[in-house]
Amino acid sequence: MADVLPAIFFGHGNPMNAVTHNRYTEAWRRIGQGMPTPRAILSISAHWYVPETGVTIMTAPRTVHDFGGFPQELYEVQYPAPGDPALARRVQKLLAPLDVRLDDSWGLDHGTWSVLRHVYPEPDVPVVQLSIDETKSASFHFEIGKKLAPLRGDGVLIAGSGNLVHNLHTYAWGGDSSAPYDWAGRFESAARELMLAGE
Repeated sequence: MADVLPAIFFGHGNPMNAVTHNRYTEAWRRIGQGMPTPRAILSISAHWYVPETGVTIMTAPRTVHDFGGFPQELYEVQYPAPGDPALARRVQKLLAPLDVRLDDSWGLDHGTWSVLRHVYPEPDVPVVQLSIDETKSASFHFEIGKKLAPLRGDGVLIAGSGNLVHNLHTYAWGGDSSAPYDWAGRFESAARELMLAGE
């Protein structure tokens, strides 16, 4: 029986982490070195946040540069990991009767590739990306996670990526306030306490 791979969450932070070396990117590299290489990765990124559930099905997903205002070197990064259409179809079946659209247009957004290029610098592990349905509740997504759990025993690493609080729909683009929303600060504090307590 194969090792059961973890379900892991990466707080990816600033997109510039894709091209820098710091304590976060070094920790990501150590994660990749410290566990068996998966046969594939199912990535759930906060940046594919749409009003439906979709899964990428292409054999060669494009590197999506879904941000603006950064240095040119970031836009030149490519992470040409292969896709895995069979895994995409398996995800669709595991989530039935939920309508899961097989998507051939999205690719791998920076929530996925900015982390994976440190975890697996050689982009040879197939990657499939699953969207987050912005119209559904947290409990809906929790149930999706339970249905996808069997993949972990089949050599698939399930990786979430975003930040502890990550909602670009409420971000004050161009605003001059750098203070976080009160609810975001309270949630981060509560989550930190729970994690430090081993909960």
